[in-house]
Amino acid sequence: NGAWSVIRNMQIRGAPLIAIVAVLGLAVDLNSNPTTIQELNALDQNDGDAVLAFIQTKMDYLATARPTAVNVFHALEELKDILQAAKTQDGNARVNMCKAIAKHAEFMLERDVNDNKAIGAFGAEAILAKTGNNKARVVTICNTGSLATAGYGTALGVVRALQEQDKLESITALETRPYNQGSRLTAFEIMEENMPGGQLICDSMAASLMRTKGVDACVVGADRVCANGDTANKIGTYNLSLVAAAHGVPFYVASPFTTLDTSLKTGDDIKIEERPPEELLKTAAAPSDMPCWNPAFDVTPAKYITGIVTEKGIIEPNVNGEFNVAEFVKKHTSHDTVTDREDAPAKLVVPFDYTEQSVTSLPEYLAKNAPAAMEALETTSPDDIECVEMGDGNLNLVFIVTNTTNQKKIIVKQALPYVRCVGEEWPLTLERAYFEYRALCVEKEACPEFVPSLYYFSKPNGLMAMEYIPPPNIILRKGLIQGIIYPTMAHDMGTFCAKTLFKTSGFKLSETELRQNVQFWEANSEMCALTELVIFTEPYITAKNNRWTSPQLDADKAAIENDVELKIAASKWKNKFVTETQALLHADLHSGSVMASPAPGQTFVIDPEFAFYGPMGFDTGAFIANLFLAYMSQAGHDNGEAYADWILEQIITFWSTFETEFIKLWDDASEHTGMAFKRQLLGDSDGLKRAQKEFMSTMLGDTLGFAGMKMLRRIVGIAHVEDLESIQDADVRAKCERHGLETAKVFIKTAPSIATILDAVEIAKSNKP
Repeated sequence: NGAWSVIRNMQIRGAPLIAIVAVLGLAVDLNSNPTTIQELNALDQNDGDAVLAFIQTKMDYLATARPTAVNVFHALEELKDILQAAKTQDGNARVNMCKAIAKHAEFMLERDVNDNKAIGAFGAEAILAKTGNNKARVVTICNTGSLATAGYGTALGVVRALQEQDKLESITALETRPYNQGSRLTAFEIMEENMPGGQLICDSMAASLMRTKGVDACVVGADRVCANGDTANKIGTYNLSLVAAAHGVPFYVASPFTTLDTSLKTGDDIKIEERPPEELLKTAAAPSDMPCWNPAFDVTPAKYITGIVTEKGIIEPNVNGEFNVAEFVKKHTSHDTVTDREDAPAKLVVPFDYTEQSVTSLPEYLAKNAPAAMEALETTSPDDIECVEMGDGNLNLVFIVTNTTNQKKIIVKQALPYVRCVGEEWPLTLERAYFEYRALCVEKEACPEFVPSLYYFSKPNGLMAMEYIPPPNIILRKGLIQGIIYPTMAHDMGTFCAKTLFKTSGFKLSETELRQNVQFWEANSEMCALTELVIFTEPYITAKNNRWTSPQLDADKAAIENDVELKIAASKWKNKFVTETQALLHADLHSGSVMASPAPGQTFVIDPEFAFYGPMGFDTGAFIANLFLAYMSQAGHDNGEAYADWILEQIITFWSTFETEFIKLWDDASEHTGMAFKRQLLGDSDGLKRAQKEFMSTMLGDTLGFAGMKMLRRIVGIAHVEDLESIQDADVRAKCERHGLETAKVFIKTAPSIATILDAVEIAKSNKP
């Protein structure tokens, strides 16, 4: 009764949240309501059919609360399937079914937030692509944010996604008469989130706004979407669609998949709820006995809708301007759940519509879902496409996709829901692919010359398509093993690190912008946890994931575990890694994440799936760590002493370039606009030069300390490097690895006291066996 009342009286509103509250209310009623418990006690506890029939009466009652909101009906239908399964389990049928309802309510909460974020990502991408603008001016109606969902929001979630990408110029909320959800709720969320350009207008002002000030897109929610795309939403949405059409403004509907109702052919089939006249009279200042017609919803015809944004993708009209919602639903409907895939081991999280691609399935997938990728291939036919899987990393599938008719190529990368080098017993979030995509977008904006272009991203599948970097570009690590000279690689990487770290830090960003960025990237916490485990913890203890060249390095590994000074120093570096949020890090910037060519300026950075806000020195340290390891491995290859010395020169060049380019940005008033070392405090005085000197000294210490951590873990931890692993003679390999371990330990223990990069290079040379 409580759930029914708050839904009916609109104390709880918003289609996704209504469904969640209905199931939560049912769970509470069955477990806490004395009357309900007494009625259940009267039943045979092991008669699953009797218990289910009783619960069904409760579900039928909940369905009457808001007849237009299809999410409630879908949620209850989904719950029926779960109860059918629960009643067949061993044990007490009543207990099993009540537990299943509570568990499903919790699952709905988590799923709704994830779905909303996916809707936000798809919608933001669609608006920016449609308008071609760097930032968007958006109009919305009613409330579709965190107050109408489990969190984040649908239509307002799209606005949030734009804001998180710094792509939102303004957001205008219509007050949404007569219940004023826009002025009471959406305005509150806009203010609380400090959304740029936030403003409130009357419903009748939308046309004037579009004509005089300009609007780039409208995005609205949905309570029901029919098979032809007709959409029921809060009253006033239809008006807004007509105004948008008259002014050529794209009009998007943000709708959870569960709001799509293909049982209804058109909007004429939708039952429109009519509210009591008092709700209108209370806000209209009209005579109390004035007759009223007060529909809660209206139906926007599909012809006025640009696209229907769901968590599974965007439904767009065909060439005839018609939506085929039924086909979209059929394509994306699955009976799997996040926690109940039969083929999923314990704790392995596999989304509903995730499909691991293969060389045979990928061409058809791209043809159906990735028009920009197909455009880059210059074909529309999957029959023209050939794929080769060539991923040699620890985590992902990587395909080279070729149009066999013209040899045009792209790269497709797909995240797996587990650590590839370990297997399904080590699950890993697919969210990392989304963060990788976002990080590449940020890096491309900060340093476009050294980041490949992106063509497509699918969040549910953790899949992206990007520019193919042709030969003679190869993975830098392989080139260093082969002895290839790269004339500008170190300079290019120094420039990349300077630009990406400076422009995502407090040197460029205000306090508010920096905090917002830190908050967003904190969500990539599972990848951070993996880093904290395999870099900062496991190599220093006995752990099953560790491996090393045995028996040659057995004593060396034991010495690491017994070196208290080393472990204290490592703990300090871990603390810095966890607590300092200076800039957006690539966070896995090794020589396998760089493609390079002997041609000048042909260096490209890839694979930032570990991206998060952390200490700048972690990125610079990771890169020089891999150069040091490449240097130390040369005794096991045939490239000669001169090449080994050339690698050390690249370390010096990298650091000097990074320092020069970073200071150059700092000296530029148009770039140094942020909160760090504010120009109003130091200006162009000697104080600025002193600050720069002290900062770069600390940066060098951080770089060398984190370099030592990365080097050590690549020798005795879970994931090693091909530079050393490819040395066939175990004795020679162990000799090279011991050189790396001894240098790494010096860096970890003494990095803050190492004055120059030349001193660091001398330490590496002095430890050479």
